[in-house]
Amino acid sequence: MFRVIPAHQLPPRLEVSWLWEGMVAQGTLALLGGPGGVGKSTLVAALEVAVAAGVPFLEREVAQGEVLHVDYDTDPRLQGPWYPKVAAGLGVNGEALGRIRYLEPQEATKGLGEEGLKALLEMARQGPALIVIDSWSAAFPFVDSRRSDHVAEVMSYLKEIAKAGPAVLLLDHTPKPVQGLTALERGVAGSFYKLAGARSAFLLTRVPPKLTGGRDVLKLDALKNNLAPLMDPLGIERVWGPDTLEFALTDLPEEEARPSKLEQAKRAVLEVLEEGPKPRKEVIRLVAERVNAGERTTEEALRALVKAGAVERLALGGQGGAVAYRLAGLPQTPLRDGAALRKTDFADEDGQKFSANPLAEDQDFAENPGGEAPPGLEGPEVEI
Repeated sequence: MFRVIPAHQLPPRLEVSWLWEGMVAQGTLALLGGPGGVGKSTLVAALEVAVAAGVPFLEREVAQGEVLHVDYDTDPRLQGPWYPKVAAGLGVNGEALGRIRYLEPQEATKGLGEEGLKALLEMARQGPALIVIDSWSAAFPFVDSRRSDHVAEVMSYLKEIAKAGPAVLLLDHTPKPVQGLTALERGVAGSFYKLAGARSAFLLTRVPPKLTGGRDVLKLDALKNNLAPLMDPLGIERVWGPDTLEFALTDLPEEEARPSKLEQAKRAVLEVLEEGPKPRKEVIRLVAERVNAGERTTEEALRALVKAGAVERLALGGQGGAVAYRLAGLPQTPLRDGAALRKTDFADEDGQKFSANPLAEDQDFAENPGGEAPPGLEGPEVEI
């Protein structure tokens, strides 16, 4: 049942095979999120060309190899023109573009289901260095990104594909804009469960031109990196020419260089509440564990999120005026135990857990991790 290994025989250090040095490792699942139209397609096209040519990108070494681009979000007429532009910006000739395979789904509206995932796994076994999937919402329209069991199941399939060898880079969007919250504070849609399944995760946003003197500057924040130190935000300038697009590192304005503790606390609160409604004390404890924010900072974050309409405050009743918080606008089910905010399973009438597609029982993929999802709270105030 177990293979016993003496501690002195264990590997003394973690050896990482990087696809993109310090950012994305081979054989792992990575996530890149950002608002629509921010520039994810151009940045990823440049990374793909750098991998195909084996040239550094943004002053970091890149492993050379074949690239697969699985596109459910756009079409060849929109994606195609970026490749020659970024290739020219990188000083790469057209030969490298022949090592990039663009996969256009025949029935894109149905999403990446059983047949597509099986085909992708077989392709992964042929040795590509990078697989890009664009994007979560378009590839998996049948998945509720707020449900832990839904998201965990799909992420487990994608990790199995990555285990075949390539880095798998999943593109995603941020939640809809909320007044008073930045894109960084909103994070990635369903971010807690997606982040849990990814080895590394990044968020791309645009720096306001008024802060850059009109230059086109993007900011890349590292939300997670299990295999390297978490880097400070990167400033990336896009330099446009008639037939070229170049990317270069640049200094960020002071306002953008590092997220404040309050910004980190806001995002942590939203991630914590994606697990379900939580009592105030538990929210404060979990946020402190994630971003080392003090109680006063977390309270300020909660007030700002409630004012912005992103979070709801609920009175639990009883002695001491206990309160809880939940994400606003989520489907609600009756609260069975307000004091403990006890979790419950979601299931259909026959008691079957959700399975995103029939691959849940396919031995080529990981076992369906299932999961528990917490209930909502009934009404704006609940008295127990």
